[in-house]
Amino acid sequence: MKQIVRLLALILIATSMAACVKETPRPEPEPEPDRSNWPAAVQHDYTPGDARKPRSLVCYGDKVYVSCGYPAAILRIDTAEGRIDRILSFDSKYDLEGIAVAGGKLFVASSWNTTSSGATVFDNRIFVVDANSFSLTGVITVPDDPQRVVAVNDSHLLITCGNGYNVPTNSVLIDANSLGVTELGREITALDVHNGLVYTYSGGYTSTATFYSLDPLANTTDTILANCGISYPYSINCIGDRIYVTTQDIYGGAGDVVCFATDGTQLWRSEAGMLPSKVAAIGDGTAYVLNEGNWGGNEASLSRIDLATGSITNNVFSAANGRDLGDVAQDLVVYGTKAYVTVSFSNTVEIIKKSDNTATQIRL
Repeated sequence: MKQIVRLLALILIATSMAACVKETPRPEPEPEPDRSNWPAAVQHDYTPGDARKPRSLVCYGDKVYVSCGYPAAILRIDTAEGRIDRILSFDSKYDLEGIAVAGGKLFVASSWNTTSSGATVFDNRIFVVDANSFSLTGVITVPDDPQRVVAVNDSHLLITCGNGYNVPTNSVLIDANSLGVTELGREITALDVHNGLVYTYSGGYTSTATFYSLDPLANTTDTILANCGISYPYSINCIGDRIYVTTQDIYGGAGDVVCFATDGTQLWRSEAGMLPSKVAAIGDGTAYVLNEGNWGGNEASLSRIDLATGSITNNVFSAANGRDLGDVAQDLVVYGTKAYVTVSFSNTVEIIKKSDNTATQIRL
């Protein structure tokens, strides 16, 4: 009888202990993303002609990535071998424009295109590509006609949208981790990033340009270069503690590079080529100035400038290579001992040695 009582007691104790143990809730499964607006994206070996109209560039790891307009694709250049080693093609009718990297992911703007009937159509998507697997992993919806994409830091990007003519201008902040979008509502014509601040201006075509710095995470601004006297800027670039503004000549002549201290003091001004669109430091106290040139004129060129004094040498590409750079130089990045330039309507990428400005050309 005692054994039966003892057994019943043990059963009661075990039952009460089990009742006190709370079951750990199982995590809810991650919801599947809505893929209804995802284009088909296929990674494959590159064959000349698979992509045209190279646009923007970004470096990540030992690769350089190139966004292309027609057909829409991202090219991957192996910097050690100096060749395109892979392509990610999108089943999309829209040109790809700006590209940037944050959190190990590429963010590329799907922007606009012209139909066979001559109509201009606009997209509103940012394609997210895992840089390691080189595959499409997300699509973000933004306002129409996304164009420039810049990384503010490793977890946030700023996107400019619209052209100010038939599409309203806007700007958005994207969280690289959550892929969340915050509209900033800022008109941004050109921009560069330095220490988490965006240096930019609005206007400059039909109205006086307003220069300011933007803290994109707080969406607050501070006026800069208020009295710089530049009526027609073309780009703004930050290198160290200096701001380099380029100008355009509305009559088709050469533009200038103008160097300012952060307090707005002009330090020097030098004449570059036609439509200077980017100033990129090389690492030896000089910088390349990429001169875009007018469409159809084969007027793109490359200058080299001393960042301290403004001493400039124009047409260094043609002098070193015995040929012109091409038709509309779109973007330039510096990686290691070389610079990479996209020449959009010539359908080429130039790989330029910083030591002597000689180039190897990749024809698309």
